Amino acid sequence: MADSTPFAAIAPLFHAPPEQSYPGLSPQLLARIKQLWSARGLDFDQIWREGIRALPGFRAVPQIDTSHDSAAVDLVFLFDQALLWVRALHAATAAGHSVSIEGLSAAQWHGLAGVTARLIEQMTALRLLALTELPLPAMQVARSLSEDADMALVLLIRPMLARRFSECSTAEDASDFWRRHIAGGRAFKAISEKLYNVGIDHSADTEYATWRKSVLATLSTAVHSNILNTAPSGGRQDRALLNDDSLYFATFRIHELCAYAQLLAPELTDLLDKAGETAAGTFAPLAAPLSGILVSQIQCLNSPASERQRHEQAGRH
Repeated sequence: MADSTPFAAIAPLFHAPPEQSYPGLSPQLLARIKQLWSARGLDFDQIWREGIRALPGFRAVPQIDTSHDSAAVDLVFLFDQALLWVRALHAATAAGHSVSIEGLSAAQWHGLAGVTARLIEQMTALRLLALTELPLPAMQVARSLSEDADMALVLLIRPMLARRFSECSTAEDASDFWRRHIAGGRAFKAISEKLYNVGIDHSADTEYATWRKSVLATLSTAVHSNILNTAPSGGRQDRALLNDDSLYFATFRIHELCAYAQLLAPELTDLLDKAGETAAGTFAPLAAPLSGILVSQIQCLNSPASERQRHEQAGRH
């Protein structure tokens, strides 16, 4: 995400309309999202202030060149929508665990609450890193976030594994659990098998699996800074591209988590509704309606890199 004056973005006043924090945002996207919220009786502006504007280290999107397209700004806006859903999901799963709502085991509710708490911190950090042009740590966070999204789905579909996770009492236990069941694509394999049963093929030779593996390989190089050209002479546009890639992948994965969770556990929306009823006044009641909104806006999610390429190709003809 490049701007003409680095670190110069000023956050609008707390009660300013949300769109003032996204200069250059597509009016069509803003109208569509607000319509989705309004249709469910939700006050977008107020919830955005409580869930996004109040984030630690909140920054508005810097002024960037949107003369060709608004994809980069739209991406941050959709990322923030995903973050609102994760905050609501965390509140609902924590409530589901505290009142022992039937439909998921206590270990599943507990595990999901823990993983979503970590996702909130990761997304908050990733947002700040991307908007302040720190691509390497942003890539590290995006890779970890992707693994946690897989873990959330595994906990949802495998109650016994959730129980084993809940029994981890030390850092060593947690590390061993992660190595045995999550790392190295193990969780994704289990998820792919379940998705195949509902008609979605994500086996290793599919285009999606190839893309996902390629992105994760790129993100993993962030722990080896000598592999990437990170010197200032590399140019701001190169650094912006890395930021956009990390932000896009993270946004895509959270939208995917939302959609797949509802496919693999069709009863989840009703369970989140019940959890929300027990925790009025928090983000918990938003979990179910925001799930529908997030799935509805997936078609709006375009990679800024692909949009730039499209315009560059058009300019050559």
